[in-house]
Amino acid sequence: MDWCDLDKGKRLVSVFGMFLLGGSLFFPGCMMAQPEKNNALVVQNNARFLHAYKDARVDLSQNQFSKAEAIDQAWKKYPYLTATNQHLLLGLDHQIGRDEAIYRMGEARQLERVGHLNEALSKVSQAARLDPSWVIPKRARRHLLILIEVQNQMGRQWESLSARLLLLRKEGPANPELDRTLSWAYRHLAQTRLSSNHLPGAYRSVKRALLLDPSDNDAIELKKRILEQVNTHIAHGEAYFRNNQIRKAVQSFREALLIRPSDPRAQKDLDMALEAQALGNNSRHPSSSPQSPAPRL
Repeated sequence: MDWCDLDKGKRLVSVFGMFLLGGSLFFPGCMMAQPEKNNALVVQNNARFLHAYKDARVDLSQNQFSKAEAIDQAWKKYPYLTATNQHLLLGLDHQIGRDEAIYRMGEARQLERVGHLNEALSKVSQAARLDPSWVIPKRARRHLLILIEVQNQMGRQWESLSARLLLLRKEGPANPELDRTLSWAYRHLAQTRLSSNHLPGAYRSVKRALLLDPSDNDAIELKKRILEQVNTHIAHGEAYFRNNQIRKAVQSFREALLIRPSDPRAQKDLDMALEAQALGNNSRHPSSSPQSPAPRL
């Protein structure tokens, strides 16, 4: 909103509002017809800036980047800040970009750790836009692009390798070493599918890996990570159900079952949500037509 917008003869007030000091009206970023010459008014407004600056620093410490940005943008429009305060404002502007970029890079590292490479790449790209002078997001972006390409290529190879090993297992005699090798291939196939957010395929592959080698700790951890996603969908669905958002609840439970079709909690919750949805539809759309009024005697 422009500080100088007019509405029915009155100036619109935003962020810091309107200050009435010494008979003069002050809107941050919008000067009245007469230039601001009142030294006392300038001093008081600079004091107000310092309070706003402290608020913005608190917002940054709480990762409230949009609030800090609103304060920063508002005071950029006020031309009477002292040189010291102008320096503080310039530093705040840079710090907002850097702090949010650091936060997005932290999110990217977590996503990369669990194999969500495309989502991690999106966070890294955000960080690069927020702080163009910071080289780390640019390096991380190149690293992720290479990793995504390699894993996309390896995904097809793991699938082919698993198929060949499975054929050998079916045609040849029992071989524990072959079973462990096949488990290893299925685990890597599950990892590449997880990296591309193909959770149902990842869950099927890791189950096969553990059937062949139940002691594979990496496969056990991978299965836990996939089931965390299942539980997240279920938790969202139950929250929707409690808030009477039945359609969203049904969708969340179905997403959980798409990954793990045998999940008993998701199936039970889905049955309950579908029953509630049917009752709601029946109450709005009765199956029987309204009865005609009784004839008068």
